[in-house]
Amino acid sequence: MGLMRSSMAIRTFVGVVSLIVLAVASVAYVAGAAEVRTGDQPSIGARETVTDDIYIAGGNISSAGILRGDLIAAGGNIVVDGRVAGDAAAAGGAVTILADIADDVRVAGGNILINGSVGGDVVFGGGQVVLGGAGIRGDVLGGGGTIRIDAPVSGDVRLAGGNIFLNSAVSGNVEVYAEELTLGSAARIAGNLTYTAAKEVSMEEGATVGGEVAFTERERAISVGGIVTIISFALIGTFLSQLAAALLLGLVFRRYATRLVENASEQPLLEMGRGLIVFIVLPVISAGLLFSVIGIPLGVFGFLTFAATVIFLWILTPVLLGSFAYRSFFGGEFDVNWKTILLGVFIYTMLGLIPIVGWLVQFILMLLTLGASAKMKWEVIKEWR
Repeated sequence: MGLMRSSMAIRTFVGVVSLIVLAVASVAYVAGAAEVRTGDQPSIGARETVTDDIYIAGGNISSAGILRGDLIAAGGNIVVDGRVAGDAAAAGGAVTILADIADDVRVAGGNILINGSVGGDVVFGGGQVVLGGAGIRGDVLGGGGTIRIDAPVSGDVRLAGGNIFLNSAVSGNVEVYAEELTLGSAARIAGNLTYTAAKEVSMEEGATVGGEVAFTERERAISVGGIVTIISFALIGTFLSQLAAALLLGLVFRRYATRLVENASEQPLLEMGRGLIVFIVLPVISAGLLFSVIGIPLGVFGFLTFAATVIFLWILTPVLLGSFAYRSFFGGEFDVNWKTILLGVFIYTMLGLIPIVGWLVQFILMLLTLGASAKMKWEVIKEWR
C-alpha cells in the first residue's frame, strides 16, 4: 500500500505538472494555426467563434465564445463560459469552467470549479476543488485540500487530498489517499474502492460499492507519497502565484518592464554591482537608524521597504529572465509579453530546484534586476531635479 500511495502521488504530480509543461511548450509554438491574446482583462466575446487554438494570458480572463480548437489560459482569475471543442488547460488563482469541454481538461489553481460536461480526462491540482456538471467520460486524476465530486465519471478516479467527498456514480475503480473520505448518498462505485485515510470511510445512506473495499489506516509519520504530494502542491502553488503576479505586473507596466530589460542588458556586470550595493546598504542603514529614537520610524520604514523590494524582485526577476531567454532561443529584439513571462517563471522555478548553484543564479539575477531598477529610479530623480 505504501508503494501504491507513492505511485499515486507521483502520478498526481506528473498529471498536474503536464499543464505547466503544456503551457511552456506553447512558448515555442510560434508557427502554425494559433491565436494569442494578452492584457489586463483579455476575453473572448459571447458572439465570437475562434477556429484555431487560442493562447490567452492576463489578470482576469473570460471566454464566452465558441472555440473550435484548444484553449490554453494562464492568469489570476479565469472563467470559461463558452464551449471548447478541443482540450482546455488553465492555470490561475481561481479557475471556473461552466461550459462543455469536448476533450481533456487540465487545471491548476487555488479554487477550481468545473460544472460542464467533459469528453475526456480531468487532471487537476488545487486548494478547493468541485467537479460537477453532466459528467466526465474519461478518468479523474488530481489532488487538493478539499475535493468534492458530484459529476458521474465513466472511468477511474484517483485522488490525493485532505477532505474528499464523492457523491456520484463511478464506472471504474476509486483510489484515494486522504485525511477523510466520505461517500454521499448518490455515490455508486461500480469497481473497487481502495483508500488510505485517518479513519474508515463515512458512507451516507444509499451509497454503494460494487467491488472490493480495501482500507489502510494512514500512518502518523509522513509517508513518501505524502512528502511527494506536499512538495508537488507547494511547487505548483509557488509557480502559479509567481506567474499570475508576473503577468499582471509585466503586462500592465509593459513599457517599464521592457525598459528594465534593456537597461540590464546594456551593462549587466555594472547593474549586478549596483544591485549588490543597494541590497547590502539598505538593511545596514535601516538597522543603524534603529539605535536612535528619532531614527526608529525611518529604520522601520527602511526594513519595510527592503521587504517590499524582495517581493518586487521575486515577481519581476522572471520577467527579465524570460525576455533574456526568449531572445537567446528565438532572436530578435528584447520584448515583454505573456510568452516571455511564462518562460521566465518556468526557468526561475526550475532553478529553485537546484541546490546552491540554482539558488546562487537566482540571487545574481535578482541583483541584476535590482541594479537596473535602481538606475531607472535614479534617472527619474535626476529628471525631477
